[in-house]
Parts: sequence; structure tokens; C-alpha cells
Amino acid sequence: MNLFAQALSVALDRCIATKAVSEEGGPVGFLYREEPVFEHDSGWRFFCGDETDEYTDNPDNFTVLSMSDITKNNPDIVPLLTQPAGSAWELAEDGSFQAVSDWQPQD
Repeated sequence: MNLFAQALSVALDRCIATKAVSEEGGPVGFLYREEPVFEHDSGWRFFCGDETDEYTDNPDNFTVLSMSDITKNNPDIVPLLTQPAGSAWELAEDGSFQAVSDWQPQD
């Protein structure tokens, strides 16, 4: 995909993020991509990484927003956004993102 097409895709596509990321300004510490579930869905899901199960079980703690809103505050994730559905990444102690090989999406 050329740079223009990639930039346009990021501008139009949407994602789901926890409100800890989207509204409270927490950094992305865990992200994964699943098959899209709505129109213009990129399939990307973003978390700080320290949200509890109780927090993530509540749909009110999530929001849909543009990919550009996420990348504006988290530019380090941009190189990962071309990864296919089934990909998952977590922030390592050294500040780099590492692939998570044992992650499985929940049904």
C-alpha cells in the first residue's frame, strides 16, 4: 500500500479503545487486531494494558474513534498497523512493542 493510501486508510478507519486510552489519555500498552465487525472498522482494539477484567467486561468503558485519534497520541504504534487480523502486541519494559504469540481472541 502506498503512503497516501495508508494515510487515507488511517484517516477513515475506526477502532475500539478503552476509555482509559481514549478519554483519560493513557498510553497504548496492548493492542490487537481482529476481523472488522462494523463499517469502516479497522479491526484494531487498544488498551492501556492494566485494565481489570471487571473494567473490560463493561461495554461502557469502550469507545469507537478514528485511527488518527489513536496514532496522534501514540505514534509508536503506527508501524504495527499494517499487521493482519490475529496480531497482538504489548509494550515491553524497554518501551518497544513485542508480538504476543500466545494471545487468542475471545468469542
